[in-house]
Amino acid sequence: MSINNRFPKNSRQALLKCYLVLLTLFFAACQSSQQLKTEQYFAEGYQLYTANCANCHQPEGDGMANLYPPLVGSVSIKDKALFACIIKNGMKDTLIVAGKKFSRPMPANPKLTDLEIAEIISYVGMKWGKDSTLTPIEVVNKALQQCP
Repeated sequence: MSINNRFPKNSRQALLKCYLVLLTLFFAACQSSQQLKTEQYFAEGYQLYTANCANCHQPEGDGMANLYPPLVGSVSIKDKALFACIIKNGMKDTLIVAGKKFSRPMPANPKLTDLEIAEIISYVGMKWGKDSTLTPIEVVNKALQQCP
């Protein structure tokens, strides 16, 4: 007995639709481990940014008036090694972003781990730096060993 004889035509179409929906959901749920890791870094980076950076740089990365520089449009966020050093050790230099001078020192964040710094850099880079990949912890490890 074939499937055509066991189920009426409407039931066969409904079963086929359900099968296609399930198949689509299955393939949509099958992300690579790299995609999952990137999403994890982004989500963790968001939480860390909100807790450690957003007070000065603001939730949308646009800085605070003439006090704290925006991250949006900053070349510093594109240099991941420099950015890691700034996050960990702070910064006392004058910075020019979008033609504006910023001279307030940024405090160091010595309690942040290398992984947490990698997650912040990943979040900021993906959110405002037009970067689509995570920053591996190895990049941060190497950068922090070579900070000036």
